[in-house]
Amino acid sequence: TFSSVASVLISKYGNRFLDCFDIDRNASNSFADFYQISDHSLDSHSFFDNKKIKYVYIASNHASHADYAIEALSRDMIVYLEKPIAVSQEQLSRLIDCVAKSKTSIYAGYNRPFSKAILDLRDQAFENINLPITLNCFVSAHKLSSDHWYRDKNEGTRICGNAGHWIDLGVHILSWGKLPDQWDIQVAYSSLIETDDNLSISLTSSRGDLIVIVMTSRSEPFEGINESINFQQGDVICKIDDFRFSTIWKNGLLINKKYNPKDVGHSKAICQPFEEKYSREWDEVVKSTVLMLHIADMVKNSEQCSTFSFNDSLSSLSN
Repeated sequence: TFSSVASVLISKYGNRFLDCFDIDRNASNSFADFYQISDHSLDSHSFFDNKKIKYVYIASNHASHADYAIEALSRDMIVYLEKPIAVSQEQLSRLIDCVAKSKTSIYAGYNRPFSKAILDLRDQAFENINLPITLNCFVSAHKLSSDHWYRDKNEGTRICGNAGHWIDLGVHILSWGKLPDQWDIQVAYSSLIETDDNLSISLTSSRGDLIVIVMTSRSEPFEGINESINFQQGDVICKIDDFRFSTIWKNGLLINKKYNPKDVGHSKAICQPFEEKYSREWDEVVKSTVLMLHIADMVKNSEQCSTFSFNDSLSSLSN
């Protein structure tokens, strides 16, 4: 919250912060001191009772995201909810129901779809959007200890905490056209002791789409998470190097782009509540979440193969 959300908002719109709350009192106090919030909330109840607040940014531990969002929406606050939007089907079901009844809007904090490299790719792939895709994401992630809270099953494991980014990116790209319903999913584990790390996730659709996500963290990356993304659809081939460079081939056309500084889409994602042109369809994020939760359950149970249907999974949430 301090390093990303707040810095982007204050650089774009000035200091508009009215209140803040963190279960870590020191974190809450430091945020309030830095952004000159004279009387900040000491508990979540007083925070959500603050009638002056119009926009709420939620960047707490993953298992608390949905409940905080539901509380904010029930008070007619506009919500920016960091990823993941839920860590269980029960949470997601309650959140979907609340959003449907809400008078205000909600935005999700998945940032890769807002990166310049992905926006540039969409411009070139537009003519092919209903053709099958091949998408490969090789991710060198942060090295986390076995007892890190990201890896807690109640927090959704690293599938919800990390892999969800690239699951969501795949659903986003597929949603440029018609999203296939039926999928076969395979997960390969390098260790059955720590199943949510150093693994590959392979998804194939009934249409012939192929998505492969490899997440590895055998050492701490020198400059943080590093991503290599390769994509092909029809006559479009794209290579994205850590969101610093991209190369697109389209028939005889070659397009090289450099992004300085590195752009993973943080700024545009964070500004969604104020910049309507940047916002994503909420239903698209719900679909990526049901797929993510299905894969997270596979990993929790060390399953290697399964089938998945978006329609069936979404239907089960409403039952």
